[in-house]
Amino acid sequence: MNSLMNKLAKKMVPWASKMAANRYLTAIRDAFITIMPIIIGCSFCILINSVFLGKDHYFDQWFHFQGLELANMLAAVSSAGMSVMSLLIVYLVARNLAAYYKMDTTSNAVVAVVNFLVLTQFDTTPKLGEVIRTYYLGAAGLFTGFIAAFVSVEIMRKLGSIKKLQIKMPESVPAAIAKSFNGMMPIILTMLIFGLVRLCTNLAGKPLNDLIFNGLQQPLSALVTSPIGIVIIYILYMLLWGFGIHTGFIISAPILEPIFLVNLTQNAEKISNNAAAHNILTKPFTDSMMFMGGAGNMLALVIAIFIVSKRDDYRKIAKLGLIPSLFNISEPIMFGLPVVMNPILIIPMILTTLVGLGVGSLATITGFMGYTYVLVPWTTSPLLNAFLSTGGSWGALVTAAVVLVLSVLIYMPFVMVMNRTEKVEASDDEEK
Repeated sequence: MNSLMNKLAKKMVPWASKMAANRYLTAIRDAFITIMPIIIGCSFCILINSVFLGKDHYFDQWFHFQGLELANMLAAVSSAGMSVMSLLIVYLVARNLAAYYKMDTTSNAVVAVVNFLVLTQFDTTPKLGEVIRTYYLGAAGLFTGFIAAFVSVEIMRKLGSIKKLQIKMPESVPAAIAKSFNGMMPIILTMLIFGLVRLCTNLAGKPLNDLIFNGLQQPLSALVTSPIGIVIIYILYMLLWGFGIHTGFIISAPILEPIFLVNLTQNAEKISNNAAAHNILTKPFTDSMMFMGGAGNMLALVIAIFIVSKRDDYRKIAKLGLIPSLFNISEPIMFGLPVVMNPILIIPMILTTLVGLGVGSLATITGFMGYTYVLVPWTTSPLLNAFLSTGGSWGALVTAAVVLVLSVLIYMPFVMVMNRTEKVEASDDEEK
């Protein structure tokens, strides 16, 4: 078993290291980290409106108070953040990528935003004139935003290295103005290139946003969130964690979270409009059903150790890791027990993750628990995060409790196996 682990590690660790160092994935990951507080704030505004304020909601039932003006204000706050998500992402991704290349971050980020808008379809109305629909600036334009940011910075980098395109100003000109003129031609040419792309899509009769959304974003989301696809991804996810690789940085943040965020935004929009949500897989779903105490449901492992482990060292580590695991911080258990490079515990890590995925999905499909549409902080304690992320669904609370119990039961026999390894180790020491 150990030899198999070593062989897998030799093949997977270098690949994972390259993924973690990829400049494009890093730029996306850091961009989402930056806007996460905004999305959480918007989500809580939606939660208050969909559960407490408005007709027939809790405040109306309890106090005969609908709070429509307050609800409109909160709706404006949530819309302000959610409706321009792609615009924010374009700016941040371009800035992060420009920083990697040691280019001017502000100018590259601003140009990327302009180029993204060049690709975005504008409507014309007799009353308002030219307008842009927030649909293209929200979750639907996310992948277009990634592409616009990457391509814009890369073109600027190539054109900026051509000396003939640089406009040199006299030394008497202030440095800021000279810098602006120096980058003028690359900026103009980059915008014109995006303009030509817009011309081609106009001739094709369909905006680029729709082409990318229908041809790339939706198929990729469908592939990733399909039963087979998501199972394979999370088996790989836990295997990499078993080798000590923090997969949150190389799989979750840059790859899964953009897709899950689109799903969450769509659910939130449906709930806000009193319609039925339809996306099961979101970040709060995975946090509340599959990552109780962190990756691999570490809280369940801690509880299993308290129940069946007779090893003093394991129980001491479990005591130290209990409080962090209540806030979904798994590192003390992962590296202290350790779980990392432990073939006995990697198996239940995978099993508990898949059980959480399966039970949570089944409970959502059958209507026993509500769909997740509120992005709560990932440090929110297990059980509570399931309740809050579904807008106060008691079924979600019960489902999370069931998953936790099942996860404990899965871990228990493996912990008992680890108890027996202590006796083997002790007998080996006596023989020596």
